[in-house]
Amino acid sequence: MGYIQHMIRILRFEEAVYREVITQNKLSLAYTAVNVGMFGLIYGFSAIHFSRYLLEPGAGDPLSFHIRLTLVLMGISVSFLIHGGMALFAWVFCRGFGGSTLFLPIYLALGMAWISFWPLAPALAALQVKMTGGLFYPILGAAAALAVTVVFHALKSASGLSLMRMLVVEVVIFVYIGCFMYLWVG
Repeated sequence: MGYIQHMIRILRFEEAVYREVITQNKLSLAYTAVNVGMFGLIYGFSAIHFSRYLLEPGAGDPLSFHIRLTLVLMGISVSFLIHGGMALFAWVFCRGFGGSTLFLPIYLALGMAWISFWPLAPALAALQVKMTGGLFYPILGAAAALAVTVVFHALKSASGLSLMRMLVVEVVIFVYIGCFMYLWVG
């Protein structure tokens, strides 16, 4: 079974795929690198596209090649930073509620599930420049629901938690990140 088949199984919420790939195929690190890196590329190119809405009209093309390259590379690096931070939060709370004490399975399962975040990358870039008209919020909500569901199954599989404990962990993660964002942004 290859990358495409594994990603289809992940997007179908199959929990067994994580253990198979991590223990048998040993491709989880490559899948993590591809999924997180592609998210960064999508975000970087989306940021370049939406940057024209921040610049003065009629200014031509003020973004040089080096600035475009910097935006793409920053998108990739920020993507890996967000993935690592989210994996650390998830590991701490899963472990706190009786899940596996190992960090690497959580990190790798979350990285494999990162494919579900791809539709959120252009939405995030559009949100940052306030291009939110029309069907933006329903599409954003659907993409976020997909990502949350896929991540839920990935963390449940990697941590070994029961359904009820995993629901509690997810609520705690949302509350913690929400409070953190309120303090940081608000």
